[in-house]
Amino acid sequence: MSSFSFGEFAEKYFKDHKDDLQKHYPGIAPRRLKQELEHFCLEFQINIEDLFESRYVPTLNSPIQRFFDLLAKGTPLEYIREKAYFYRSEFTVNPDVLIPRSETEILVELGVQELKDWQKKTDENLRLCDIGTGSGAIVLSLLQEVDRPIDAIATDISRKALKVAKRNFFNLRYKIQKKSSVHFIETDRLKDITEKFHVIVSNPPYIMKNNDRELVHDQVDLFEPHVALYLNDETYFSWFNSLFKSVYEALLEDGVFIMEGHEDHLQKLGDLARENGLSHVEIIQDYTERDRFLIARKKWIK
Repeated sequence: MSSFSFGEFAEKYFKDHKDDLQKHYPGIAPRRLKQELEHFCLEFQINIEDLFESRYVPTLNSPIQRFFDLLAKGTPLEYIREKAYFYRSEFTVNPDVLIPRSETEILVELGVQELKDWQKKTDENLRLCDIGTGSGAIVLSLLQEVDRPIDAIATDISRKALKVAKRNFFNLRYKIQKKSSVHFIETDRLKDITEKFHVIVSNPPYIMKNNDRELVHDQVDLFEPHVALYLNDETYFSWFNSLFKSVYEALLEDGVFIMEGHEDHLQKLGDLARENGLSHVEIIQDYTERDRFLIARKKWIK
């Protein structure tokens, strides 16, 4: 039976599994492991007072043992804790939704600027759409940043993902302007959506299933939802062609579309966007100076 403290156990676990931990969680250190344990215990209402100093006896089926079991499998830390921090809020996540990444915060920043520009141009409620909303991290972050009523629609093909997004809206509703609204709709892209929008945003699946997959981190490929990651190579560009066509129809005059995409394909996708009537197309880089975002507008042709 163990006679050492939980802190000693955690340090020994890190030392014994260091290679695997570094493989699954690059850059992780004992301090980060302890922080994740603390967050996990708080989330599952485990008393953390003197947690690392108290005597620890491993127990099968206990929440803490579950943490280490999932860690051994390489389960993303965000899925273990069922929480991920994005932009300015903490979101519930699970394997039904992608884990929001820091680079996607650039998309939010671009969207905030566009919505604030629209505030100066119109007195009507702003209308926003998020295609492939997943956890709702993008649309809910945008709603928090604008102190004007926004009528938002968030679509996703996955009913399970929408369940997560609705939960996040419930948890974060106090941060959102009271007269704003968001409707979560189960559909493919903009199918059967008849409203017109000032701003449309999207972080769609943008990885070619065969051509690009070898560059995807093993942990992402193993645990995150493939429907939100991959498109078939042979239908990749036709999928986006349909997306751009529907986006053009759904935008108001001078409306803007902002999308995250794959660095190897965004230039060609920009050409497709132009072919479908979108103009002022720009490709914007992420923090690592890689092509990551496409922004385009709907202008009447005079």
